[in-house]
Amino acid sequence: MGEQKRSHKMLKFKEEITMAGKNGKKIVHHTYMSAKDAHYVGELVNGARIVVQWGDVGTELMVYVDGDISLFLGYENIKFTAPVYVGDFMEYTGEILEIGNCSYKCKFEAWKVATQLDRVHGADLSNVATPETAATACEPPILCAEAIGSLYIAKKDQRGPTESSFAQREHRK
Repeated sequence: MGEQKRSHKMLKFKEEITMAGKNGKKIVHHTYMSAKDAHYVGELVNGARIVVQWGDVGTELMVYVDGDISLFLGYENIKFTAPVYVGDFMEYTGEILEIGNCSYKCKFEAWKVATQLDRVHGADLSNVATPETAATACEPPILCAEAIGSLYIAKKDQRGPTESSFAQREHRK
């Protein structure tokens, strides 16, 4: 029992869940882009890192809506709208737009919610003791990417909602 409580608290530290409507909650994951995420010159993070995180968000949605980890069928119209760098704090969201017979159409977004101060245009670092560690919130957050994704759970594997906000979901016949 103690181990279960501890892991639940760890999950809550990494994610935040907010209401999104009749198709259940919007899932939100937060991550920090560390040096291991750098892929290009200038500590630029590969856009594929965003797509990987959306996969985790989509999987969590499917566990809540129908009790299965699902298969990710693909994305439509992925748009990368702003760069992501090492040192950025990111927020990845996903919500269900439509529920079919076995498919789920979801909206995904990636937001930069904080960044290193030296990446902010016009930031005054003259009075900052350790400029390489100085950071700031992005107010408002910056949309870095968005996409529509489709996930699939076979009828035989649909166990029904495992989280109360998904109780009203209805499959198309």
